[in-house]
Amino acid sequence: MANKEQLKLIKGGVETWNAWRQAHASIRIDLSSENLSGMNLPGINLVGANLQDVNFNAANLSDARLSGANLSESSLMEANLTRTDLNNANMSDADLLKVILVGANLTRANLAKTDLTSADLTGANLTEVNFHLATLRSATVVRANLEGSNIREANLVQADLAGANLRNTDLAQSDLKQANLEGANIEKASFIRINFQEANLQGVQHMTMVQLSKARSLLHARFDPSIYEQLENDYPHLFHQT
Repeated sequence: MANKEQLKLIKGGVETWNAWRQAHASIRIDLSSENLSGMNLPGINLVGANLQDVNFNAANLSDARLSGANLSESSLMEANLTRTDLNNANMSDADLLKVILVGANLTRANLAKTDLTSADLTGANLTEVNFHLATLRSATVVRANLEGSNIREANLVQADLAGANLRNTDLAQSDLKQANLEGANIEKASFIRINFQEANLQGVQHMTMVQLSKARSLLHARFDPSIYEQLENDYPHLFHQT
């Protein structure tokens, strides 16, 4: 249950809240299940806070400090989290539809089963993030760093991963139909049973034939001409309708 005194403080604005937190650093923050939608909270200090099931829809949390916070089952639809620090945060089962996470730090955050449909994660640090069963349909993940992340069984249909770092990521059984991976680094990434139908894989870096041979489908996927020819010759079954 949320602390009503803390709720009153945060509604007093960022300057008041941050000063109070600095003076009371040991106090546990609990704002769970509250409605903070539309609030203007840039730079707010919510490190380690219990924010489970909070409504942050359309809120401004840019440059906020949310490392270690519990945001599970929260709603951040269309919220602005530009450059926000979310390292080690728990955002599992959260609704992040159209959220802005440009340049945010989500290192080792838990986003399992999170809905990131049409989210903007351009340039975000997503190192070792848990995206298991997450939805990133039509998300923008351009130039993001996803090294070592778990993206198993995720929905990345029409996602834009151009120039992203996917080194050592586990994408097994994910759906990347019509996704754009142009120029992405896929060194040592796991592509077991991935659907790459109609995906753009032109210019990908550190790609191996063995990696792609483990995919479920490459039907109508786009490759550099020399790569396409070799794949079609060695693994023709991947280019047939299943």
